[in-house]
Amino acid sequence: MRFPLALVAGAVLWGLSLPPYGVGILAVAAFVPGLLFLPEETPRRAASWGWAGGALCEAVTLWWLVPTMVRYGGIAPWMAIPLVAGLSVLLGLYWAGFYATVAWAVKRRGEGALLLAPCAWVVWEWLRGHLLTGFPWWGPGYSLSLYSALLQNARFLGVIGLSFLAVLGAAAVALWIRERGAPSTLAGVLLSVLLYGGAFAWGTVQAGRPVSPMPRLAVGYLQPNIRQDEKWDPEEADRTWTRLETLSLAFRKFGLRLLVWPESCTPVAWDGDEAYRSGVASIARELSAPILLGTTFKGPGGFQNGAVLVPPEGGEGGRYAKTHLVPFGEYVPLRRLLFFARPLVEAVGDFVPGDSLRPLSTPAGAASVTICYEAIFPGLVRRQVREGGEILVNLTNDAWYEGTPGPAQHFLMERVRAVETDRFLIRSANGGISGIVDPRGRLQSAATPGEPASFWGIVAPRKTETLWVKVGALWLVAPLVLLFLAAVPWPRLGGRRLDAPAAEIESP
Repeated sequence: MRFPLALVAGAVLWGLSLPPYGVGILAVAAFVPGLLFLPEETPRRAASWGWAGGALCEAVTLWWLVPTMVRYGGIAPWMAIPLVAGLSVLLGLYWAGFYATVAWAVKRRGEGALLLAPCAWVVWEWLRGHLLTGFPWWGPGYSLSLYSALLQNARFLGVIGLSFLAVLGAAAVALWIRERGAPSTLAGVLLSVLLYGGAFAWGTVQAGRPVSPMPRLAVGYLQPNIRQDEKWDPEEADRTWTRLETLSLAFRKFGLRLLVWPESCTPVAWDGDEAYRSGVASIARELSAPILLGTTFKGPGGFQNGAVLVPPEGGEGGRYAKTHLVPFGEYVPLRRLLFFARPLVEAVGDFVPGDSLRPLSTPAGAASVTICYEAIFPGLVRRQVREGGEILVNLTNDAWYEGTPGPAQHFLMERVRAVETDRFLIRSANGGISGIVDPRGRLQSAATPGEPASFWGIVAPRKTETLWVKVGALWLVAPLVLLFLAAVPWPRLGGRRLDAPAAEIESP
């Protein structure tokens, strides 16, 4: 039972690492117990127990979805808990694949193959972000990104590169505990120390450098903090509009180049109310600045969740329709099969995804717009920047997750996108965390969470291309090649196989 108990210990460490109440480096320590006892397991047993341990880690991460479903989804607690547990079990399959892959490599190559653990992890993490629409919520790379020096290295291989670094450190520690004298152990520990030391030293210097050219364009953002159960209430429409108008007109003398409103901030669909459109245009005219606001509108095939740019002269300066919709939030997959979750199915209306990632032209630069959940997908934001995006703008509504760790985790994930792409990020949240993040991942300005606020900061459009923007996930070919080579009958990487016969073990 050592391996199962080790996975439980890892899940405890994983939970203690999670923001906003954890210590990020514990996410690295969370992999050590499992990897320490993994060489004693068969690939099949590693997969089965790894599945259970991974599901436990996912449940520790995503438990806050339960109160969200109960509060706003109309789901009873006895039903919401199994739904979140089911999601955790599904995501646990990727952990099962990871542990099975490493156990197979160790069986083939010896205990030194624990050093292939980071290769296995990044492959399975990539799959998690793409299969079944993808759900790349949190991971060891995000935990390392909590340290500013290590965060800077996301510009090379993205957050998945930080995950590689995290699991490499855990594998080196586990191997050192098991076989301190083996050459492979020395090589792994030395490689880990060099990578961590180099990343930390370079990142420390980079994090302290000013952004060049210096930002000089003033932009504003709103945090209206409208309760989720009041956003679409017709009786609250006038009060919602008054708050948006009052917060916006506070910028009369700021000389803004752009004002950002949050996701779905309009109490009506954009195409359905001429008076509302005229009111927004009037505010933009008084501020002499365009307003980028989140709303719903009619698109080809149905309604879309997106953003509209309203210039001071009126009309529309462009639209962006959300391309990556939230399962069970904006559409329900397998609707017919989910008869047991009928309240949730009935509460979610099906939206139609957009098909363009082109930026919107604003006086503050070409704006790559993401709506809420979209910004947790590194590849999507990377493609937007390659389309010509000069600044990142995220419109979100984290009022759904009020009082849970969800908003903090969501913001910290989006913060990494600014460093990966070397862009300023403007984030306007109805509820949650609103602010401006610079290309070093530093929070330049922020509104106080939980309070209505209008805030501002300065940005600069940027055309630079980081290594991540240039190559994306192509570098994952290298880990795949290393895993493939583990199957080739080369000399083992060191250490004995636990299934070897006694005569072989004891022979000189």
